[in-house]
Amino acid sequence: MFDERTFRIVFRAAAVYNVAWGIAIVLFPTLLFRLAHIAPINYPFLMSGIGMFVGVYGYGYWTVANDLRRYPQLVVIGLLGKVLGPIGWIFTVLRGDIPAITLMVNVFNDLIWLPFFIAYLAWYRRNVGAINRHG
Repeated sequence: MFDERTFRIVFRAAAVYNVAWGIAIVLFPTLLFRLAHIAPINYPFLMSGIGMFVGVYGYGYWTVANDLRRYPQLVVIGLLGKVLGPIGWIFTVLRGDIPAITLMVNVFNDLIWLPFFIAYLAWYRRNVGAINRHG
């Protein structure tokens, strides 16, 4: 379905998106709260920390784009974040700690990328993993 060219484009786009989002949250840690019209957290440095690690994911995605056959572990780490992050966010919404509108963050940061990450891992297993297993 997807080829190497598509994966390179997707991982570069993910890298640029993550770095941009990370920088924005580091510099403006209350931005998401203001956009959602909810009170900001008492410790904005926590949001800046989240922005920092999201930005670091961007470096990993750029690395994958440059060598699709060498770093599938970085995609697994990214995939785990894109699955576990929204699950935690949903629980927080269900507890009533934040409004459901904030789930939009997960749509853009996580859910739109999931099909590509899963497709990449299937491609890797089929094309690269098979070579490694069979010599």
